[in-house]
Amino acid sequence: MPDQVPDQVPSRTSIGLAAYAAYVPLHVLDDNRLDPDAPRPRGARAVAAYDEDPVTMAVEVARRLGRAPAEDGLLTLATTSSPYDAKTAATIVHEALALEPSVTSLDLRGHRSGLSGLDLALRTGGLATAADLRMTRPGAPDELAQGDAAAAFLGGDARAAELVARATRTEEMLERWRLPGERVDRVWDERFTADLLVRAATDVVGQVLAEAGIERPDVVVVSSSNARAAATLRKRLGGDGADAAVEAQTGFTGAAHPGLLLASALDVAEPGTLVLLVSATDGADALLLRVGEGVRAARGGPSVAEQLARRVPVSYARYLRWRGLLDVQGPARPAAPAPAAPPIHRRRDWKYRLEGMRCDACSAVTTPPGPVCARCGSVEGGKHVSLRDLPARIVSVAQDRLTTMPEREVAMVVADVEGGGRLTAYATDVDPATLAVGDRMRPTFRRLWTTDAVHNYFWKLRPWEDHTDGE
Repeated sequence: MPDQVPDQVPSRTSIGLAAYAAYVPLHVLDDNRLDPDAPRPRGARAVAAYDEDPVTMAVEVARRLGRAPAEDGLLTLATTSSPYDAKTAATIVHEALALEPSVTSLDLRGHRSGLSGLDLALRTGGLATAADLRMTRPGAPDELAQGDAAAAFLGGDARAAELVARATRTEEMLERWRLPGERVDRVWDERFTADLLVRAATDVVGQVLAEAGIERPDVVVVSSSNARAAATLRKRLGGDGADAAVEAQTGFTGAAHPGLLLASALDVAEPGTLVLLVSATDGADALLLRVGEGVRAARGGPSVAEQLARRVPVSYARYLRWRGLLDVQGPARPAAPAPAAPPIHRRRDWKYRLEGMRCDACSAVTTPPGPVCARCGSVEGGKHVSLRDLPARIVSVAQDRLTTMPEREVAMVVADVEGGGRLTAYATDVDPATLAVGDRMRPTFRRLWTTDAVHNYFWKLRPWEDHTDGE
């Protein structure tokens, strides 16, 4: 029983979370043995597919919200593994979500950036996305303790949760870092940094509880880049272990981790419940949230538990190929050409937004959009229509066994979109041999390949799942 009835806690603010969503990739790695005779390791990590990165995962999770920030609002992308340095990666997310040009888009970097983005969404009513793809050296002690995931939150009305109190403390320390150009983190002795992080987190939690006038919350959620600090804080704050159970199945997911664990807590929390979210990295942050009456309707997409339950195992060799950690001989085939900036910009409505053109004369949808209707030949123009969220049925399947992607084969499908339009795209998140004419698919934003330091993003098709995709 809580020490104090939630509705008796004074409300210090009217701002909160209007919607939230989490994204756990389809694949899971639970065995990273290089020697098959070695003892089986403990733990598991969420694994993004070879065509996923923080940008694509941010697009996927934000689409689940079904809502966008205001025209003068803010979009943030928090990550420790941005696909670009110098260039703002959030602008790609902005374009793929078809947001208004007046929406400001910002990158946030570092392990602390996930909760910082959530805090900005609460303050501004903006859209906060956090996505990370975690890398370690093969066989590293914490390889299964790092994972990939994404989360998204839209600030505004408190349908999902209301902010009751917040506190923050910045403390410089050398805990987990990476030099420019490096792919994996360097880590200092966790015993030393754990003490610093626990002290910082204890301080901000005390401030939050004092401001709210309560002794302890109903639910405790702890995220930390230091596993020792996380375990200590969960025990000290009286957590029930639900957040640790999720982390054991995903690994620490970097900037996305506070959002992922908060989403999991909101999935099951009853209205009025007080949830304390603590993030201990480069100092500490704490948010006390009161779960809103509309929390069930505020969730976008499947729950975290549902996503964890549907995952499929990936072999260690396949995972290493996906990450480029295992150099294997590919087909005798030239690399795909790099996309050029002018055509990318001119065709961004098709490349990023997946918009076709509905003819004013015959209502047919032409894809890609062009000046002439593909059905009637009219040049009178038409209206742009989005195909991003519409189901499509396969009319043709071809197998590519000479692909330069890190897979033995991939499927190229032609699919008719419900309501008009035809897509030719790669299939993903599915065994190519299982695809058949008539299968229902859904567009998903992915990275095709990278050539000459240019990431080529476009839309692929994944199987439609009625219990998670909805209509």
